[in-house]
Amino acid sequence: MTHTEHRGSTTYHYYRIQTAWADRPPEGVRTGYLRCATCGDMVGFRLHSRARAKTRQRLWLAATLISATALAALIALTATMISSDSGTESLTLVPTALAVVALILSVVFLPGEDGVTLARLRNSGPHAFKPLKPRVAWSKPPAADWPVRAEIVFADADPDPLELGGADGDPLAP
Repeated sequence: MTHTEHRGSTTYHYYRIQTAWADRPPEGVRTGYLRCATCGDMVGFRLHSRARAKTRQRLWLAATLISATALAALIALTATMISSDSGTESLTLVPTALAVVALILSVVFLPGEDGVTLARLRNSGPHAFKPLKPRVAWSKPPAADWPVRAEIVFADADPDPLELGGADGDPLAP
């Protein structure tokens, strides 16, 4: 995000999107640094292998399904308690609230899981590897940004694609 403007009761966020291409590691995680085209800072990121990224997506999907199932069961249990006039329906209040929070968090994080994360969650400034509101960023850009070649430096040596059986060439748009 480059800057924010407030006009009346409306807030406008301006983003600059920089596209970078990197090969996923065959296994595990690879740490690298990308130079921001706007401010020049080196922003650390972790690039997960395709298998690890799929595993992370499946974990978020499982969390979504478990929290939705728990919420449905707690609603049914509360309805049964209310209909039986037992007076203990307040016991399900905290678990129901926790299931709602878990469901909201998993629904928010599941679509954004692509195997690329910031190396440091704090002190990264305005940098992100996905705009927080992509529709807002793409709907009305203030001006067309000139393409900038991404400078990426990895903390480890570049793996040899011939030894690995070929690089998968998976494009990533941070």
